[in-house]
Amino acid sequence: MTFRIACLAAALACSAAASAAPLLGKDELKANKVRIEAQYDQAQIRCKHVEGHARELCNEQARGERDVQAAELQLRAEPTPANGQKLRLAKAEAAYAQALVKCKAILGAARSVCREDARAVFESAKAEAKLQQEVVAQALNSENQVRERAAQADRIAQAQFTAARERCEMLPGEARAACLTDARQRFGRP
Repeated sequence: MTFRIACLAAALACSAAASAAPLLGKDELKANKVRIEAQYDQAQIRCKHVEGHARELCNEQARGERDVQAAELQLRAEPTPANGQKLRLAKAEAAYAQALVKCKAILGAARSVCREDARAVFESAKAEAKLQQEVVAQALNSENQVRERAAQADRIAQAQFTAARERCEMLPGEARAACLTDARQRFGRP
């Protein structure tokens, strides 16, 4: 349960950060990819100094960090709901892979229970990622509908103002000026 909450909170924080961050240029994107790979290589070198099961866990953590950083970079470069889902899935897959490695150290029936628990957490994280993508897509769709309705209402108001102005043009002198002032005020036009 705490994994799900942490995963969701991290995804939302990253989505908010991605929307606030400027889009990356090609050169900056390439430089960041090179940086991520260099960090991964350094982490793998550090893992060589560790022995046994800890080395496998160290390598899996390094791989997970690389995948998550790459997904975060892609989200920063192109903030779309699909890239947001890829980031959430990368985090879930990294946590799942690490949990499986940790389960290897456990013996007997507890190992299978550990693997089942890790699989259940992973499946729920995947389901939440899909649900969150659907929620984001619905929100974007709703926002687009609101914009369309506002644009349509503006077009209708403009057409009504144009019709009122044409009616005012038929009036003589002061009546025309009063009619135009009234029409501008009624339709909020300059």
